[in-house]
Amino acid sequence: MGYILGIDQGGTKTAAAIMREDGTIVGTAVVKGAYYPKHGVSAALDRMEEAVELAQKQAGVCREDIRIAIAGITGIDWPGEDKMMEDALRQRMNLERIVACNDMINALYTVPGITHGMVLCAGTGMNGAIIDASGRQFVYGDYMEEDMQGGSALAQRAIRKVFDGEMGLCGATALTKLFLEYAGVDTVDELLQVYMTRQGFSEEIRYLMPEILKLAAQKDRETCRMLEAFAGRTVAFIFAGFRKLDISPKGENIVLAGSVLKGEDNYLTGQIVEKIKEREPEACVVMAEYEPVVGSCVMGLRALKIAGKEVERNIAASAKEKGLCRI
Repeated sequence: MGYILGIDQGGTKTAAAIMREDGTIVGTAVVKGAYYPKHGVSAALDRMEEAVELAQKQAGVCREDIRIAIAGITGIDWPGEDKMMEDALRQRMNLERIVACNDMINALYTVPGITHGMVLCAGTGMNGAIIDASGRQFVYGDYMEEDMQGGSALAQRAIRKVFDGEMGLCGATALTKLFLEYAGVDTVDELLQVYMTRQGFSEEIRYLMPEILKLAAQKDRETCRMLEAFAGRTVAFIFAGFRKLDISPKGENIVLAGSVLKGEDNYLTGQIVEKIKEREPEACVVMAEYEPVVGSCVMGLRALKIAGKEVERNIAASAKEKGLCRI
């Protein structure tokens, strides 16, 4: 029996999975991420190769046993970059059949049975893609401005709420206590100084996103307002993408994925779903069921024309066993 290699690389982590042709995931690994437009192709390949070798070791599989590899890679945004990364991976890993794509494409296949529609992934950053029934696709990429880059952007909006509150531009918020404690200071003046002068502080506050989402769940008014505004802009992007490809959103699948949208009581996710339904009640909004690396493997199965209920059951059972389920 042959094997499928799935790779999913984002800026925070790089994941690899080895799947048998019957849908059973037999090896996985997660290492540090990379964004090749910033860190370089060589660094991105290093991380992918590291993850693949660890997954192979766990699965007890040789490179020669891999029939196809699918790599979803952040940063593939322009024509020709997919082929460039395919050639680089083929040379580095000695794999004959490999497909590279933007990491939004494999994320769409994290819901069983879905092969076209819209996928939105919000993690450290945010991106989206739309694929129609004929395979035509649009990846948002750099059309999504800096202020919409997932957890990084939301953390910046959150600390801005603290500064605005100090200036009387918005109401009091529990975000103030959160950021003061994180920075280890007593006043907002001191927090602002840390924000402006401490190296790396403005980037590391993205790790507060779970706590920020908790404050929204507790109905902190200003946190909720911030997330509502972000959700509104997000939904505007979703429908703009449908218009760009001249697709009616009625009945279309909209897959929500990424760590920032994860969780049953996630206020941001709830707002996005609510605003989508306000604009198109018949849109089908679903949460990603698996981690994106599983979507890469599923793309491999499709390329090999392998399908069936038993395969789906094997994917579900082994993904749960390997901790790759999101729901």
